[in-house]
Amino acid sequence: MSAAGARHAYEVNRARIASLWAEARPVSADDAAGRYLARSGVANGTSPAALRLHPALDYWHMQADRKPVCLGRFPALLALFEVDTYPRGLHGAPVPHAVALQRIYLAADGSLAPVPAPIKLTGKAGPALGACARLAHADSTSRVMGMAVGISTALRIARAARMPVWAVPDAALLAHARWPRGLRHLHVFVDARDPDQWRSAAELARKASACGLQVFPMVADMASSPQITATRL
Repeated sequence: MSAAGARHAYEVNRARIASLWAEARPVSADDAAGRYLARSGVANGTSPAALRLHPALDYWHMQADRKPVCLGRFPALLALFEVDTYPRGLHGAPVPHAVALQRIYLAADGSLAPVPAPIKLTGKAGPALGACARLAHADSTSRVMGMAVGISTALRIARAARMPVWAVPDAALLAHARWPRGLRHLHVFVDARDPDQWRSAAELARKASACGLQVFPMVADMASSPQITATRL
């Protein structure tokens, strides 16, 4: 794709992300998104600002003949993925830029919708490598936080570890996660159920250590209540 074509695609995606986000509302305990989080083991409470519920989102599926078909409208949990930009240079204040939405299509009871791929990312509204769902403010006092794969996994770990945890959408992108400026201690959490996370976690730990952060690799057993132990990568 040409540079002009890429810019046009970014702008189209930016408008779509903004439109979907504006159509959505904060998550509550008694809606489909709140029920999904509860079913995933996330205790009810105030939902992060990076999460919203879209009440009825079209689900499009590409058929074998490459023709798209709408399989219906479903409630969807939207997760906003952002990356910092520096319009005033690296010495200026960072400005978060929304680059993608993860859509988790749901049934009314909070289970995943009966569709071929209930979890999807929108097209990207700019270079997205390193983008995270910022599920909590980084602790400005202790300058400590964690990174994990998946929205519900990150929220469960945050509650168990009592620290802010940001999420990336898949294992491969964990290696490229960008932490906030000023961070000093980074916990890299690996879900014991997903062997694909280990290599990415090791790469993220290497990058963070090279930047002077103190890195704590951790393995989380997510089978029931998260059991978190230190590990080596």
